Amino acid sequence: MSGQVHVLAIITPAKGKEARVGQLLTDLANNVKQNEKDVPKYELFEQYNGQGGNVFVVEEIYNNQAVYDAHFKTDYFTALGETIQKEGLLAAPLDIKTIKPIGGFASR
Repeated sequence: MSGQVHVLAIITPAKGKEARVGQLLTDLANNVKQNEKDVPKYELFEQYNGQGGNVFVVEEIYNNQAVYDAHFKTDYFTALGETIQKEGLLAAPLDIKTIKPIGGFASR
């Protein structure tokens, strides 16, 4: 497990674009589930009561760095990036944080 890459991505939609961004991110999550077998976790969350606007958070685990790097080269990920830019869907730049577990537990 030490070779796994853990990621937290924070996506801030532009005002009024929350539904569109949510649908695009749901589609991305479905594509990852269907096509990226070495991704054991890709879970999408929505903060729905935030002051100053809602955000989406994606918690991701990739089996290794090569799998993580390949994710960004998939057709559906690059198409998402193009759509986001073309439609001006974000209020802030995509915030991707590579993280590592240091305490707690994943399941019981």
